[in-house]
Amino acid sequence: MFTLFRLLFFTALVYGGFLVAFPQWDGVVYHVASLAVLGGAAVGVCIIVKVIDFTSTAAKLAFEAAFVLAAAGWFAYTMPTKSGATPWQQWAAGHRPNQTEARDGFTRLGVDPKSGPASLIVGLFPR
Repeated sequence: MFTLFRLLFFTALVYGGFLVAFPQWDGVVYHVASLAVLGGAAVGVCIIVKVIDFTSTAAKLAFEAAFVLAAAGWFAYTMPTKSGATPWQQWAAGHRPNQTEARDGFTRLGVDPKSGPASLIVGLFPR
């Protein structure tokens, strides 16, 4: 059960990172469907980890990390934005998220970008 919570927590961090870094996201249906698919996939990975019963903790953690990286790839390649370019296309074109966009992302999520935790995260982005 802890495996499932760990997978969902890190996948949610990745998802939140994309929402903050690329604040011009669009497509409510996409986001609802993506969360449902990734939630189901996390349950599937949790079951697979239990069935395989890895003898090595490192192998189990590597399997979980591969899932979280796959989730990041899913959002990078498929997340719709108002500009029409996915985050991966924006990154490949040379665009890098900055502090202004991170503030806009937090504002769009309804979080005050000047609050303590949000300002620490905004500080991780380049000016």
